[in-house]
Amino acid sequence: MRVVVDASFAGAWLLPDEASARADRLLRRALSSKVELCVPQLWIYEIGNLLISAERRNRITADQVHEAQALIEAVPRTTFDHQTLLARERISSLAMRHRLSTYDAAYLELADRLQCELATLDKRLAKASSRSPSR
Repeated sequence: MRVVVDASFAGAWLLPDEASARADRLLRRALSSKVELCVPQLWIYEIGNLLISAERRNRITADQVHEAQALIEAVPRTTFDHQTLLARERISSLAMRHRLSTYDAAYLELADRLQCELATLDKRLAKASSRSPSR
């Protein structure tokens, strides 16, 4: 089973004030190889930005940033790119249709391409995913 995981969902693994039982269950399943986590290439940069922003806002310490980075490196995942013109056009189309950022639309495009669930805590992205023609 494959699941596309966005940065908001992974943030629940990393930020104590965003903990989620649902996110924890998926992480445990991924760590035990019961599910394949799929992410676009931009995911690792979004995770990095999430952690740095949280540290700057005093939500976590520098030590917690390093611990979170170590956890992320340990999480098995398959990374996909959006190098083709078709993928980029689909991202733009989804972003316009659902009023999303292109970053968020990249997750939606990947979930649609792989025909799998999109795990997100972003309400607008979740709504767009439920409206996607393949769902």
